[in-house]
Amino acid sequence: MYETITTKKLSTGSIFKLIAIGSLCSIVPLSIFMGVFALFGANSITWNEKPITGIAGLVASPFIGLLISLVFTAAFGIFVATGLWVYSKFRSIQIELKDVIRGG
Repeated sequence: MYETITTKKLSTGSIFKLIAIGSLCSIVPLSIFMGVFALFGANSITWNEKPITGIAGLVASPFIGLLISLVFTAAFGIFVATGLWVYSKFRSIQIELKDVIRGG
């Protein structure tokens, strides 16, 4: 069911794409969840060290989550790409893929 591929290098674009998808699909929903708490008066959403509550907190939460996700992707992507580049100088990288789609 799994197919193993071996490569010397991954493209930087692929690394950033994987990190962006992972962070967007986890941080933005968490931020929206915190926005629901802010809707009911909790100080879970802040901007410039000021809490945003009520409907404004719910509306602002996905945008704050998106911003956090983009900053995380940029910072962490640079470190991961650099680390994998150094690793590729010494060893090859093996990746296990499931349900490979060929030609598309």
